[in-house]
Amino acid sequence: MYMNIYGDYHVHSDHSDGRDNIDDMVRAAADKGLREVAITDHGHGKMSNGLKRRKYTHCKALVEKASVDHKIKTLFGVEANIVGIDGKIDVIVQDRVHIDILLCGIHRLVKVDISSFFCWLLPNWFAGISKIWTKRLRRRNTEVMKRAIEKNDVDIWVHPNRYFKLDVIEVAKTCVERGTAIELNGQRISFRPIDFERMLALGAKFVINSDSHQTGRVGGVDKVWEFLKLCDWQEDDILNLNKPFERPESKFIDRVIEDNLEDPVDLKEVRKQEKLELQREKDDRKEKLKREKMLGKKR
Repeated sequence: MYMNIYGDYHVHSDHSDGRDNIDDMVRAAADKGLREVAITDHGHGKMSNGLKRRKYTHCKALVEKASVDHKIKTLFGVEANIVGIDGKIDVIVQDRVHIDILLCGIHRLVKVDISSFFCWLLPNWFAGISKIWTKRLRRRNTEVMKRAIEKNDVDIWVHPNRYFKLDVIEVAKTCVERGTAIELNGQRISFRPIDFERMLALGAKFVINSDSHQTGRVGGVDKVWEFLKLCDWQEDDILNLNKPFERPESKFIDRVIEDNLEDPVDLKEVRKQEKLELQREKDDRKEKLKREKMLGKKR
């Protein structure tokens, strides 16, 4: 069976952290035989090189011009950053009128409020350095990602589990409920083949993207094909194989939940639970040491 991606829906330009301009990226997509491409620069919540909201209209005009010039359907999108432990992202509901496709994922260098910095961002920075991700921190990351998908009309969850470790299966359940596709990222896939198959079993749908930041990488998904050789899957599981991407059907009646209608996260309760979990971990360690000493005496 011949398979190829119809479109690449995760491409960056020099309007955020890409190397080449929009016209060049669209031309590269057309030259490589793609039928669709989405320019999805990082949102303004990125600490550097984020796309400012005031530039949305200008960038969309450039996208539309490149689409006509190079005879390829081109979408204007944003790769949103999560900027709060409550699932807030740096794209607001009013901005969606300009955006054809919304991507969302966890990134390391983002602008967050002070509470989210100390409760979420900073612990993950330290975990990234030490390579030690506690169960508590994984649970927190999982909840943050789930809230972002639940509260926002996200088309694709990008590079799952890459920067901050989480439970991809639990987030996949939310994706199925909300009609959000999950990305197989051409740069790196940060979950196991067994995880992929478990997500498929839940009803999750996937999309293959390059996450390209330069013309030479547009449509480059060789690492995805290598990964898929290790997995059991069907063509219908991938939403952009030989056909244009269409978002999965949501299992929720009302998919969009506006931020101002949501109850804020009770940070005091979050900290209380963290202290209880920390105490349980300490108690578990003490009990383990006690058992080891008892075994030593018996010997």
